[in-house]
Order: sequence, then structure tokens, then C-alpha cells
Amino acid sequence: MNRLRYIKNSFVVAAVIIIMGCQSTDKPPVSAEGLELKYNTRSTTAYKREGVSFADYNKIQISPSTVAFKKNWQRNYNRDQVSMSSRIKDKDVVRIKESVKKMLDDTFKFEFDKNDKYSIVEQPTTGTLLLKPSIIDLNVNAPDIMSTSRSKTFVHEAGRATLFLEIYDAVSGEILARIIDTQTVGDNHGLYQWANRITNAADAKRVIKKWAKTLSEKFEQAQ
Repeated sequence: MNRLRYIKNSFVVAAVIIIMGCQSTDKPPVSAEGLELKYNTRSTTAYKREGVSFADYNKIQISPSTVAFKKNWQRNYNRDQVSMSSRIKDKDVVRIKESVKKMLDDTFKFEFDKNDKYSIVEQPTTGTLLLKPSIIDLNVNAPDIMSTSRSKTFVHEAGRATLFLEIYDAVSGEILARIIDTQTVGDNHGLYQWANRITNAADAKRVIKKWAKTLSEKFEQAQ
């Protein structure tokens, strides 16, 4: 029984272990909160509190997400632009962040709503997990800012994004796990394709759905 529970919990910790076979990078074996390192590859890091059984939880509360661009993304992008009309303005950064945030919130709720092993709740009670999803280091290679220029931008990938997910006991507030996973968005396998607002949104939606669906499925397996 203990072995079965250990295996089930391992599924949850490995929720976003999508890319395997990468070389490991050095991470502390124990986090500042006392979480133990369970998985560590170049793209993914997963920590979990020892002794926690996710099978003891049957409700999910999802916090509103946050989105943050890669450091100096706006400045670095604008440095390579010739015309003023093609440069990213502050309002463009805010608009992209809000768009990605809404997509993350809606997709996580949609995927967990389909899972009949868990119910989505607004108020936590005993047996509730609190998910705090965030996207950090967002990098968009060709943002569509509706400039006056008629030029088209072709890229071999839309960008990169990192999911930073923390899982808590919703009642006590104790952190139970942390998963960090970096994905290439819109990988065209080395081929250059036209990037615009529609293609960027579609590429981002595919990655976010992959994260949310994998998490939901692994939580279901823990039951």
C-alpha cells in the first residue's frame, strides 16, 4: 500500500515532466521551505514535501495567475527595430500580459473542470489543494503590435515561456510542491513561418493546454 501511494504521488510531482533526457543542472537538494528535489533536468525542476499524499485531496482551488516577461525583453526587442512604429510600447506589454494571463486562467479551469476526480472550489475546506500557476521569463520573438509598417515577420519559433507552479494545502497554507518547466512556444522544427497575433495566440494556447492537461491527468492518477 505504501509503495502504491509513493508511485501515485510520483505521478503528480512529474506532472509537467514533458521533456526528458536532458542533462541535469545543479539545484539544491532541499529548498528553503524544506521541499525535496525530485526531478531535475535542463528544462524542468520539481520539488515535493516528503510524506505528502496527494490522494488525500479531492478539491482544487486555482489562484488567478501572473505573467512576467523575460528581463529586459522590451528594451532588447526595441533595440533591433528600425522604425518607431514597430517598437513595443508599454501598453503593448500590458496587453500581451493580460492576454496570456486570461488564457492561462481559462485553460487551467477548463482542464480541471473536466476531471471528475476533483471539484473546483472557491472557498477551501479540508482536502483542498491550492494551485498558484504563473508564467515567468516570457519571450515573444515577433509580437504583433499592429504597426503602420506592412512588413511581415518570419520566425522558426514563436518564443519561450516557463511555467512556475506552486501547490499548497489550501487550508493550512503549507507549500507542498513546486514545479518549474520551460517550453519552446511554436516550434516550427527549423522552418521559418509568418508570425502574427493569431499564430502567436494559437501557439501559446497549445503550450498552456499541454501544461494544464498533463497536470489534471496526473492528479487524476494520484486518486
